[in-house]
Amino acid sequence: MHARNSLRQHTAARNRRGFTLIELLVVISIIATLMSLILPAIQNAREAARRTQCLNNMRNVGTAVLANATKRNDQIPAYGRYTPIPPPGVANPTPHQVECAPLGGVNWVVDCLSEMDRQDIFDRWDTNAAVGDPGNTALGQMSLPLLTCPDDDSAFQKPGGLSYVINSGFGDLNKIGEYVGALAAGNNPSEFQMHNFTAIPADWNEDSIVNGAASAPFSDEADQAITKASGLSWVQVRSNNMSQRLATVYDGMSNTLMLAENVNAGVAGTWSNPSPANCTFIYPFEATLADSTNFPDPPLPTGWSGTPNANLHKGEGVPTPSSFHPGIVNFVMVDGSTRTISENIDREVYVRLITPAGSKLRWPGFRPEDPLSADQF
Repeated sequence: MHARNSLRQHTAARNRRGFTLIELLVVISIIATLMSLILPAIQNAREAARRTQCLNNMRNVGTAVLANATKRNDQIPAYGRYTPIPPPGVANPTPHQVECAPLGGVNWVVDCLSEMDRQDIFDRWDTNAAVGDPGNTALGQMSLPLLTCPDDDSAFQKPGGLSYVINSGFGDLNKIGEYVGALAAGNNPSEFQMHNFTAIPADWNEDSIVNGAASAPFSDEADQAITKASGLSWVQVRSNNMSQRLATVYDGMSNTLMLAENVNAGVAGTWSNPSPANCTFIYPFEATLADSTNFPDPPLPTGWSGTPNANLHKGEGVPTPSSFHPGIVNFVMVDGSTRTISENIDREVYVRLITPAGSKLRWPGFRPEDPLSADQF
């Protein structure tokens, strides 16, 4: 009996055979094929989830901006707000002391913290401190997921990360460079170093008078009005917020960009710094070549383009829209809706989306924009 069982076991063992090399290769190739089919689908699903999260964040930030505007008589928050720092120990400074006082500065994100449900941070902010105050800097370096896109590796879950920026119209890169340089050196930008429609030297009406001239006349109100019509959020000095009101978004709130993604934002290391390179997006143009014919498609500086993603790889601190979503950039319109816009959008159409009042401009020889229809972008 024992011998018979041993014989059966020996026969069964002899009859068992493992996989051949060919069979193993076939199985491996099948698994590899299945993985090659499944992995792109997984990656696409993850990308779609990140893009959706980005849109949700932007929608909430846009709602906060509009809520802030509502409580301020429908005026869009300034991209940068500067207030005088009273001299130490002076409770009631004279007008001269106020005029000559150093300025403390915050940006639109700080002004909207309450509407972003971060009243706790806003209450701790020292409004009588300089831009680089250590206490305020520490607050501005807090990681706020609402302010970042999951695809933005330079900002997501990083101290002071910022992916979303506000529309500040046509910008002179030379002026922005002067402004950023002054802040970096610990100095207050002068009025004519600020990125603002009062300082950008565009002679739209071709009367040879430009803003910021070295000799009188120092400004041209007509040129200022045209440049202001190119953007939504401008600077605020003391109580004078120069930004648009919702009622002055003449081209329609659903036709005007309010917020954009920019993976090159937050260059100052905080989401609170008022530098335009840190918290705005602009359309870069060559102000010295601006005239009555080219507002709908202003001349570009050499080597630059203002359309979405065109300057993606120029590095941190470039104030134009960009994202790591393939082929598109997310935006928030002034009505609070979110849009994904192709990086291949027609340039003139994109310029019209930036400018909140471009179609309102009228005077002899000036060619305004045509209003947009919903199917143009």
